[in-house]
Amino acid sequence: MWAKAKLLEWNLSELAGEVLFSPSFEEQNPAELAEWIPEDHLPVRMQMQLHKLLWGEAAGR
Repeated sequence: MWAKAKLLEWNLSELAGEVLFSPSFEEQNPAELAEWIPEDHLPVRMQMQLHKLLWGEAAGR
């Protein structure tokens, strides 16, 4: 996973504090990402793109 590699390469959890991973809409399965985070012991939190869940691809309001 590209994000995991960058997280570790740049030591982002130490530099930035809280790091958030968010699945890209219709490109990354959210359940799969939710499984990877604890399996790989990643020091990150997961967030969802709420606007995409509510309105999909609709233009901004």
